[in-house]
Amino acid sequence: MSKAEEKALEAYPSTSHYWNAEPDRNAEAREFYKQGYRQAEKDLELTWEDIKHIYLLVISVSDIQGWMGTDKSIYQEVLKRFKESKKNKP
Repeated sequence: MSKAEEKALEAYPSTSHYWNAEPDRNAEAREFYKQGYRQAEKDLELTWEDIKHIYLLVISVSDIQGWMGTDKSIYQEVLKRFKESKKNKP
């Protein structure tokens, strides 16, 4: 079972049982939930362009702040800038 299916079943449990001949009232809602979940996964998926952009941000920020491989602030700044660029992307 995929993660989308697991979450859909959790949110909209099956209402049908082997002793009950009634159709599952949540089946349609589960399908819409799964479609939305899968679309969200696609929307959040990183592309090679995103990785390139992150790489260039690391170089830029580390040049400004001075390179310190374990310096958390560099990566926090890169993350902030990356999120801002995704938000401003048309």
